[in-house]
Amino acid sequence: MQYLRIVADKPHPLLNQNVAKPFTRRQNLPMNFLKSNVWIVALFSLALFTGCATSAGGGENSGGISNAEIRDIVLRVANHQIHPLSDGDYPTNLDDAKTAKAPEGIDWTYPWGVTLLGVQRVDETIGDTNADQFVVQQNLICARYYDWLAGLEKRYGADATHFTDSTKLGTFMTLGKLDYCGAMGSEMIVSMTRHPQEVSPEEKEVIARVADWVLHRQDRLPDGTLWRPEVMGGTVWPDDIYMGGFFQIQYGTYTHDQKLIDDTAEQIIHQAALEQDNDGIWYHGYFMSRKQHAPFKWGRGNGWVMVTTVDTLSAMSSDDPLRAPLMDILKKQISGLEKLQAPDGMWRQVLDHPELWEETSCTAMFAYGIARAVNRGWIAPENMLVARKAFAGIAKNVGADGAVHGTCEGTSIGNTLDFYINRHRPVDDLHGRGPVMLAGVEILSAKN
Repeated sequence: MQYLRIVADKPHPLLNQNVAKPFTRRQNLPMNFLKSNVWIVALFSLALFTGCATSAGGGENSGGISNAEIRDIVLRVANHQIHPLSDGDYPTNLDDAKTAKAPEGIDWTYPWGVTLLGVQRVDETIGDTNADQFVVQQNLICARYYDWLAGLEKRYGADATHFTDSTKLGTFMTLGKLDYCGAMGSEMIVSMTRHPQEVSPEEKEVIARVADWVLHRQDRLPDGTLWRPEVMGGTVWPDDIYMGGFFQIQYGTYTHDQKLIDDTAEQIIHQAALEQDNDGIWYHGYFMSRKQHAPFKWGRGNGWVMVTTVDTLSAMSSDDPLRAPLMDILKKQISGLEKLQAPDGMWRQVLDHPELWEETSCTAMFAYGIARAVNRGWIAPENMLVARKAFAGIAKNVGADGAVHGTCEGTSIGNTLDFYINRHRPVDDLHGRGPVMLAGVEILSAKN
């Protein structure tokens, strides 16, 4: 991307040389030219100057979208998440429990966790108490529901397990992988931090269960890297940098344990050695049995990395020895991504295949990461234009009702390009909602 700069006594290649040079000898130009064109020259110069100034800082109307439009979009998406919630009935007898009314309106999946995090960031930046209170109530109901299910398991043992595993919190009751707990745990900690007066004992129990899994029970390689030994002969996933690492950031901040934040930094550094290519873009995972990275550079896989990296750096102290290598990884990724951005601001399903379809969730994740890096002074202000241009592309994929379109469904590691090409794009897929809100509010947080 080219940024214009006016240099005294040097003609700009986009301007006529006689116009660009200062008028030191008026006799060289006819008087009628000066009279008839002085205002045109002045207005053109002013437009060029103000355009450069706006572009350099990514002003509130730059990048093809205004702040007012961004604000409208994130509020639409946030309000789209609000729906009726109701608590369940919690009898202590197992037979009664099997027919009891279950809570309604709650969800417990990792994309829903990112969505609820996005809703909270919208409230922090713009203010939308209805949406924020929806998050609080969702978490309180989930925590009460978990406490009841855990009580049944404790009281009835194996006789209750089949029932608890079949409930809306079934994945959390069984655990087994980071997808089942990390993202939901992260947003719950954020909510607890923002509303300490409303924190319940049951929520603390939920967070304790998540922390126990992430810190002590999830499989790790000898160097501490999170991995999935049961999947495809043993694989390392960039997704888990968010699913486990992002939780450690929130939990480490909540408990004032810097070691957990440093562990996430090490997760990123270790995985980068396995998956980050020379162009800065990450491959979608690493096969431990083959000792080779996955063959393709999937968009959202890179998005999980970027979101977690910028939030890890945000939580680290300025003198942390891990900060410098982590910053190098981030800047290398941003540089590589900016070269692959489509003309309309979007990024592709597989990033280095420009013939493939554009994907909303990864575009939003990159916009968030780049905007956050600019806002914290890690990269030049001009990069905010990249984020704003990305959000202008996203805007066309957000409906009037706040539904987000053009988002890839949940995806495993693929071995063929067709695998990624043929992934479904469900209407208003959950994976897109949270990233769109995160990106929008981070751009709106910029200081012009």
